[in-house]
Amino acid sequence: MFKQLRDLFLRPEPVEESLELSFDDLPAWLDAREEEIGSGLSDAVRPSEEAIDGALDHLKEAVARLETAEGDEEVHPRLRDISKKALPGFTKSMVQVLSREPSGDPETFYATAAEILKGVLKAMKGQGKYLSSAYPEEMKEIRTAARDLGREINTMTEAITRARGDRRQVEDARESYASLVRIREEYAAASGQVQEYGTALAEAKRKILLVEEDLDALKQHPDYARKQQIEEKIRELDALEEETGREIAALRVPAIHLFRKAEKVAGRTGDSATAAAIGRVLDAYTDSLPEGEGDPAGLTEAVMPATLAMIRQGDLLLKNQDEVRLFSDPETLPAGIRRVLHRQREVREQRGTLQETRATLPCVTEEQRLLAILAELRREREAKSAVRTRAESQRETLQTSYAAERERLRSRTAALAGRDVEVEIPDLPSS
Repeated sequence: MFKQLRDLFLRPEPVEESLELSFDDLPAWLDAREEEIGSGLSDAVRPSEEAIDGALDHLKEAVARLETAEGDEEVHPRLRDISKKALPGFTKSMVQVLSREPSGDPETFYATAAEILKGVLKAMKGQGKYLSSAYPEEMKEIRTAARDLGREINTMTEAITRARGDRRQVEDARESYASLVRIREEYAAASGQVQEYGTALAEAKRKILLVEEDLDALKQHPDYARKQQIEEKIRELDALEEETGREIAALRVPAIHLFRKAEKVAGRTGDSATAAAIGRVLDAYTDSLPEGEGDPAGLTEAVMPATLAMIRQGDLLLKNQDEVRLFSDPETLPAGIRRVLHRQREVREQRGTLQETRATLPCVTEEQRLLAILAELRREREAKSAVRTRAESQRETLQTSYAAERERLRSRTAALAGRDVEVEIPDLPSS
């Protein structure tokens, strides 16, 4: 007998099995859980609602009796007078406050009851504080009813606070569920972009290889060898033009320096014609004259006698070897300028002729066409590669967000259920 009793009391309590939910079933489960919360709240607050209705009825009856009460005649006349003056205002406020009746769902009922209690307490702290001396029994009854009302509202507060917390858990779980659905959609879209632009990049690579093969084939054409010969000659002429430019600078720089001083000397001595002629030379050297209006060599030759005269007279001093070389006689500088300008024109004419010849070669036009196509294909490839890279990066971010949100959903669901919950949340689709 003792053994049987012992086994009875030591029998382990049944272990509650964990709840298993599929991902698709979760919204319906959350809806049902929210309905349970609402039903539980209604059941929990029903006694308080009935008690509140009773407390309000009690308050209305007490206020009605107070309106017709005679008051305590033994109270000091002054206090009795104050009470009688305060009574109409108090009862009017109370009647107005108590004219509202709580109804509806628990939240609405609670909000109305709380507002009524606030109005009752305000009236009691106002005109009501003058009535206790003259109407002690009536005010005691009102205070008792008000306390009953406040106690039941506090009881409702606890139940409603718990229900609000539970509903917040439902909303949190719904938010996690919605986030997972959204992430799956965005992940699918990003995966689609990765695949789409991967295919587009492969096609762009194929086209680029074809154009590059066409360019390589073009280089085997006989015209292409001729093109290369012409381009090599053009490069040689470019080098000659650069050399000619340096020779022109070697003449112009010292000449400009000395002619500027000569222009000032002519201006000081009143020789305006010589000053103007030298000014035209300077304009020609600095390309300030309109095209075709000045021959630098001829203009230089015209002012050399006057310039050399200033040098002989000591008005102009030759300060370096370049000035001495160019201004020791009237021919050296103009002849040098004429020579290098003639060479420059020859080089440019030859270059222009070669460029025209080059432009007529069929391979040149075809090469330009192929190079333009190749450049456009490469730009497209870079743009598509950037899009694919962004999509790949977005997928990585979404994978991290999905894992974190999945754990949040499981935690929130377990907290809402009050026990272990196994939610079958699918993995993201493989890419």
